[in-house]
Amino acid sequence: VSMSEKIKNIYIDRWANEKEAADHWKLKPSTLRKRRSLYGHNGMEIWTKINGRVLYDLYSTDQKIAKETA
Repeated sequence: VSMSEKIKNIYIDRWANEKEAADHWKLKPSTLRKRRSLYGHNGMEIWTKINGRVLYDLYSTDQKIAKETA
């Protein structure tokens, strides 16, 4: 497996759209939209907007949640 394939797999596993992220954290997509609206980038979830799509960084957010709850 080439290095570019490894990076591509990490990228795919790490970032998720709103529905996938909601399923991962056992929330409703509307809850994520509301948190994004209220808190922006200061909320618990780490997200970015690319070409109109909102993507959540599952790995970094899980790390942040574990750190905050420890």
